Amino acid sequence: MKRFTEILIKIFPFTEKYVTDIKARTELCLKLGLTVNVGFAVYNLFTGVLYRSIWFGAVAVYYIMLCLIKFFLIVRGFNRGKDSRKEHSDFLASGIMLLVLNLTITALIYQMIWQNKAHFYSESVIYAAAAYTVFRVSAAVFDTLNLRKLNSPTLYAAKALSISVALMALFSLQTSILDRLSVADGLRRGFNIITGSAVGVTVIVIALRTILRAHKLLKQE
Repeated sequence: MKRFTEILIKIFPFTEKYVTDIKARTELCLKLGLTVNVGFAVYNLFTGVLYRSIWFGAVAVYYIMLCLIKFFLIVRGFNRGKDSRKEHSDFLASGIMLLVLNLTITALIYQMIWQNKAHFYSESVIYAAAAYTVFRVSAAVFDTLNLRKLNSPTLYAAKALSISVALMALFSLQTSILDRLSVADGLRRGFNIITGSAVGVTVIVIALRTILRAHKLLKQE
């Protein structure tokens, strides 16, 4: 991995800052993600209103919530001077917003399981989507483990959000793969219930850990 990063920096010198600095990399990912999520939110909101679709409406709410959290982290987390009290308060707010995000995730999981709703990929796209999703989950977990050395509430909140989104993408991918494989309805629903429940519970745990950690930091002030 170290050798790969050295080669990447040598070929593309401008990437050094983002390869070596986790804060710069996280801020860039948040800004790029915000831009993409705004597009998805507008598209799904328009489609939901046009076709009076609860599914597209729920997806739009999910992306709108993602946009709000990412915008909050960018503005309050990275464009703020050194003020630990404010950072810890914003950290607490991020945990609360993650709990709200989990409500939208739960609504989507419910529709995926009981109403067979999902993003269905074509055969030519599903393999690329699978590889990208696994990469996102791996990268989110890897960066989060490395955050132990930095003691940064803002980065912790950003990575908590990243893991939550990656897990939701993983579950969405599973529903698509099971559909492409024409798995029997009963078996498919069983798999989706197990994975969907695991994702929902994990996101709740992540949000609660964020809130508890923020409370602990505020008490230490």
